[in-house]
Amino acid sequence: MRFISASAFWWLFLAAPIIFFYLLKLRRTRRVVSTTLLWKRAFEEMEANAPFRKLRRNLLLLLQLLVLAIGVMALARPTVRSNALVTGNTVIVIDSSASMSARDEDVGKSSRLDKAKAIARRIIDGLDSNARVAVIEASSKSVVRSPVSSDHSSHLRAISDIAETDTEGDLAGALLLAEQLAKSEREASIAVISDGAGIAPSSWDSRGTPTQFVRVGQRADNAAIVAMNSRRLPDGTHELFASIANFSERPRAFDAELRIDGRLVDARTVNVGPAPVGGQASSTQANRAVLTFDSLPTQGGLAELKLDVEDDLASDNVAYAYVPDARRIKVGVSADNQFLIQALAVNPAIEAGRLTPDSNVDSFDVLVGEGGAVASLARGRASLLAIDPPDISGLWQRSSSKEGPRAQSLTFERSHPVNAYLSYGDLHVETASARETSAWLKPILSDQSGGLIWAGDDGHRRLVMIGFDITKSDIALKVEFPILISNSISWLASRDVEAEDRAIRAGQPVDLKSSEKGPTLPITLPGGQKIEATPAQGSVTFADTNRVGVYRVEGANSFAASLFSESESDTTPRDSLTTRGGALKSQGERLKSERETWRWVAAAALALLALEWWVYQRRVAA
Repeated sequence: MRFISASAFWWLFLAAPIIFFYLLKLRRTRRVVSTTLLWKRAFEEMEANAPFRKLRRNLLLLLQLLVLAIGVMALARPTVRSNALVTGNTVIVIDSSASMSARDEDVGKSSRLDKAKAIARRIIDGLDSNARVAVIEASSKSVVRSPVSSDHSSHLRAISDIAETDTEGDLAGALLLAEQLAKSEREASIAVISDGAGIAPSSWDSRGTPTQFVRVGQRADNAAIVAMNSRRLPDGTHELFASIANFSERPRAFDAELRIDGRLVDARTVNVGPAPVGGQASSTQANRAVLTFDSLPTQGGLAELKLDVEDDLASDNVAYAYVPDARRIKVGVSADNQFLIQALAVNPAIEAGRLTPDSNVDSFDVLVGEGGAVASLARGRASLLAIDPPDISGLWQRSSSKEGPRAQSLTFERSHPVNAYLSYGDLHVETASARETSAWLKPILSDQSGGLIWAGDDGHRRLVMIGFDITKSDIALKVEFPILISNSISWLASRDVEAEDRAIRAGQPVDLKSSEKGPTLPITLPGGQKIEATPAQGSVTFADTNRVGVYRVEGANSFAASLFSESESDTTPRDSLTTRGGALKSQGERLKSERETWRWVAAAALALLALEWWVYQRRVAA
């Protein structure tokens, strides 16, 4: 037993005046009686109450001293050590970051998250029925899974609903949230259930609220792909590199397979040494290996690197990257505008050549024409960038012969690939005519008078039409002009302009741009579950990317998520959490908590006081 306010024991000196009052001689009223035969006991009490005489046993004195002693004990706030997980109002924080998916509990039969959820259930089962509880999930973001209440069944359901994620954790944010919830309740505490992996030193102060840390996890036995990316070489081809780390205490040898768009490209054996004792290793140490793949298909695609290894954490054994198409886009140009020619020349992915009467247009991926030259180029089936073209039946025509200044109150289709990385800020067009186009050509840049740039696909070819003379605007003088031309050529050649941006880290939001006008965007998650996102103005920010794998999107480009987190892949369980208030040490699966018992002690003091009053009244009545 421990006393929180041990200084309260000074009140025991009040026993002295109580005893002193019993030593005083009582002043009695004189009465005339017929005989003293029946007053023998009264004389004895008078002798006992004589000053400085030895006290005789007195039940009232004993009861009063006991009331004082027990009351002082209640003021001292006694606590008893309890083997219960926690007691009283509690905020439970469950870590569900990637490392909690490691399967090293119950001899590999269950994950750390399974164990954490079981401990959380035991915490709730061991609480009083009126104890108020909240449940917080800590992954890449903190979520209150069950708000503060005494409805324990809802808390148990919330715990069961917590699922594994493949994201980095933010336990510090969850603890700050838990502290705010705990402060809103009377004498509440926090229980943190985590493996401590992937957690940076926190600015949160553990001294503000009583906090217990329960560690899960048994070992560190994991190998991981911690980085992967592609880069363009001077000759225009691409190479792919990947960094692999071993966080186990033993050396490992395993196979690594590289596939691009599902086709096997390369397979290698990887040998890595054991992880050094005392923490993570640098990239120069023996537990690391760097793989470089340079014999890649020129058409590029989605690269998947997979490790054939048995370890505790599966989500970091696979990683994804998009390899751009290394083939240069052959562009046939029929234009004399030097700004246009220069914009084509600065892009190393474009091989531009001037068209002549003898040119075979079928040998080009994309054609570019300006002014009257567009008419002859538009007759074929080749994808075409048309700049200020004349009227062409079936494609476009001027709806008015009147021309005037344009580019006031600009709006543009942000989701269209041609407009990627563009803003059209402060664009001025000296003169342009209003145009009517085929239904499959949609304006992607418009002002108050109508479209300025159109794009579309008729099922046989793609067209981009800039409906004004670029020499009569300032668009060619802006740094965005080469980007506009490059985006247009890439889209016309069916190249993915933003492919590299669609290889993300798990938990990272991704912008999806719909090519269809449907009300929803069907998405198939890596586990096969199908959900729907609702785009606004052709795009939607999708944030449900908590699992590693390929997300297939109907009506938009698919994307892939990888873990790429050394702190999560290093699954070594930590025995403490570093906070601003010091190290918060793990209590094991059974928290050694202290329970205050002053209420029960105070109740005992009141009961004794009532007994003392009853004894006194009995004596008076007698």
